[in-house]
Amino acid sequence: MKKTLKISGIMLTLSASVFAQSNAFSLTKILNEYAPTGSTMVIIGSQLKSNMVPGKAKVLFGSTEAPITRVTDDSLYVKVPDNAAPGTTVKVITPGGEKSVPYPYKDKRNVIFDFNSGSGSDYVTSSAKPGPIDGKYVRIEKEIPSWSVIDLIQGNVTMPAEAVTDPSKYVLKFEVNTLKPFDANMIKIMIDGDYHEVNTYLWRSRQPFDTKGQWQTYTVELDKIINTPLKASLNKHKFKLSYHGNGVLDADMSFDNFRVVPKEN
Repeated sequence: MKKTLKISGIMLTLSASVFAQSNAFSLTKILNEYAPTGSTMVIIGSQLKSNMVPGKAKVLFGSTEAPITRVTDDSLYVKVPDNAAPGTTVKVITPGGEKSVPYPYKDKRNVIFDFNSGSGSDYVTSSAKPGPIDGKYVRIEKEIPSWSVIDLIQGNVTMPAEAVTDPSKYVLKFEVNTLKPFDANMIKIMIDGDYHEVNTYLWRSRQPFDTKGQWQTYTVELDKIINTPLKASLNKHKFKLSYHGNGVLDADMSFDNFRVVPKEN
């Protein structure tokens, strides 16, 4: 299909592919990768509204179509099918083509903490508030003094061999839920770390982080945690998520499903 335009007396012929390219959509991530079946999952991208033509566009979990409940330019809201299985690829199909969302639904690869089998924390709960996303989870609801040390999650974990030798190819993912903003103190994520500079990621609260009671997936590039080579000869590595920073935090935060997975575009 071609279209002819007349601009200042000059005739231009443009193929339909040019228009399609100018309206191409992208898929960046799933806001809540572990959204339970029957609940709403949010897919983040760009130029979604103009591409999700009613009756001609759809979202698939594997081969199962998911009802679309809302579309904006950068967000696509879908109801997770009742038969959606962990590890399922999520695809968005439009008249202009189809794309897979980076990372599968409920990725179970290389889970280091799920809090269902073994603890890893003194704060494991199945409380109805904020409510589980995938079984038991960790919740801390207390005032955290400035520069106190609270090791919220810790344990010796097995990591993929390639993640140990080349962390630039991997990310750490987990789900987080805040009922009160994370706006003071600091969270430190360590893998054989020292709370300061070695293998320690500093999650600072320079800007308030608040999911407003909704579970969201949080991603940290693994090489932002591991800045000093790990010993490949070790079978397990010491993982910690700790509060240790300046400012008193009125905390109500929950965490679940820590996993180390290959980086995807």
